[in-house]
Amino acid sequence: MPTMTQLLLLMIRFLGKLSLATGRRITGFLGWPMMHVMRRRRRIADHNLMLCFPELTEAARRSIRRQHFQQVAESLADFAHSWTQQGKLGSEYGAVKDSHRLADACRSGQGLILLTGHTTAMELGARLVAEAAAAQGLSITGIYRPLRNARLEAFQNQGRRLYSAGLLKRDDLRGMVRHLRRGGILWYAPDQDFGPERSVLAPFFGIDAATLKALPELARLGRAQVMGMYPIREATGRVMVHLDPVWQNFPSDDAFADLARFNAFLEHHIRRAPAQYWWMHRRFKSTPGVEYR
Repeated sequence: MPTMTQLLLLMIRFLGKLSLATGRRITGFLGWPMMHVMRRRRRIADHNLMLCFPELTEAARRSIRRQHFQQVAESLADFAHSWTQQGKLGSEYGAVKDSHRLADACRSGQGLILLTGHTTAMELGARLVAEAAAAQGLSITGIYRPLRNARLEAFQNQGRRLYSAGLLKRDDLRGMVRHLRRGGILWYAPDQDFGPERSVLAPFFGIDAATLKALPELARLGRAQVMGMYPIREATGRVMVHLDPVWQNFPSDDAFADLARFNAFLEHHIRRAPAQYWWMHRRFKSTPGVEYR
């Protein structure tokens, strides 16, 4: 009898053999059941949306939540294609806007942190930007969170090595600093609540949110530049990766201002496609007065 992990890996390999549009149509049917089976995650998403969009009606927030679960379900096909497709992805997958900014930034010889957040387009966006970098003779190393399931983690990392130069665990600060000091590019998504000991409360949608204080320190220790990167799946289904110009005066002498700047960057893009942000994270679990049920 196959295990759940074996069934999941079989499904990913199967989805990778289909067109992306077909895969999304198939996995999209899971959106509604997921929303009703994953009750705790649904409550977390509802609470986050209530905190971040108090100006919207409850019906409007529920619509975003329904779209979110639909996007999460469809993104299973994105993961499958990102991890299984050999060679360069075609233009039907998406593109990187202002991709020249990667090469422009790297001419200085400094390392570069590509700063982003957790979205339903994150995996495909990461592959697209890695391929855009490769076309300019550059390579990107990713930071990842180890999974509890060792077999799934091995499959995930094997897939990510199709387009990344390497992978570093999220707690390997020394490895990140070395990579940046050698002039490397590092993909980094530190937009989760890692607890009050490792964070500073900085505004996110007008609410104090625990924001990883290691971010400006990493840029300082790595002597690195920082560039915002945010992937958005458009109505056509293509993922457009938006690249900021290099952030000036980052890190500054004010760590709080640096972290607030990161959160403002995220908020700006989230408002453009609110259903695509990963609302099922307990983003405000360390915020005083906020309780998740």
